[in-house]
Amino acid sequence: MSRPDYLTRFRSMREEPLADKPIAVLLPKDVDAYVRSLPNKAEWLRSVITEAAQKDRTPDL
Repeated sequence: MSRPDYLTRFRSMREEPLADKPIAVLLPKDVDAYVRSLPNKAEWLRSVITEAAQKDRTPDL
């Protein structure tokens, strides 16, 4: 049984293509509560993870 929002729940507000499969992680309870309280948690998570990944893979100048 699929959810009715299956085709839209992982869409980004951006134009960039998204991966074929989502990544899932378990968070500490207090962080989980905060993230779940956000109005657009998927977009927020996508932005934070993208920013961290870009910073992490960019060599220090």
